[in-house]
Amino acid sequence: MRRLRNAVCLAACLLLACASLGAQDSRRAGIVRGIVLDATDKPVEDATVKANFTGGFSGMVPRARTDKSGRFVIKRLAFGEWYITASKEQAGYPDQSNAFYVGFGSSPVTVSLDALHRERAVTVHLGREAATIFGTIADAETGKPVEPCAQLQWKHAPSISWSGYGLLNSQFRLLVPADTDITLVVWLWGYKPWFYEDKSGSDALRVPASGQLELLVKLIPDKDKTQQPTEEELKDMMESISANGCGTPPPRR
Repeated sequence: MRRLRNAVCLAACLLLACASLGAQDSRRAGIVRGIVLDATDKPVEDATVKANFTGGFSGMVPRARTDKSGRFVIKRLAFGEWYITASKEQAGYPDQSNAFYVGFGSSPVTVSLDALHRERAVTVHLGREAATIFGTIADAETGKPVEPCAQLQWKHAPSISWSGYGLLNSQFRLLVPADTDITLVVWLWGYKPWFYEDKSGSDALRVPASGQLELLVKLIPDKDKTQQPTEEELKDMMESISANGCGTPPPRR
């Protein structure tokens, strides 16, 4: 019984402590509400709105969905400065918090929350409509699906890129910036790297807004890598994967 009473007392103390911390957090939290509009200033239903903290942040990004009138509310935002962006990927409007779609020249809506300004109202516009690439990735000899690493990069601004494992799956559909020259490389251990190239020999993938481009990627087995990697190669691969998801993409030869 004594152990039971001690356990109950400990649980009660923990609950009180959590409630106290929650009350303190709520005193330093604010609200952002507003409306999402399209290019013609019409309200956008079912858009996703994100609040990205401008300082250091880890964990889930606060977000909300717009209602039929295009309105949203994001609560319990810590005091500080936040970028507010909107997207509707199912309609071709990508996440503007991803620099791959907007470059470095974008100016997102910014709000500051503090004790004197606990609630802010904003108007957020959807960004530019994107294009779509879709298709399959498979072993060139067996036809079996392959789940590779991939990198998409702005041809004339190489510092703007997006890469990683799972970016392009064996069956993929991905929004890309419209009317922008993009290079694409796909690679995986045991295969020769695949580089996008059109019929004219250009390595620039360019698709107009709302346009679509189908890609049928056939990865050719690398006969020099048919054996399992050595311990040293495996160590290097694991270190690169833990560092950035896929390591450095192979150079074009």
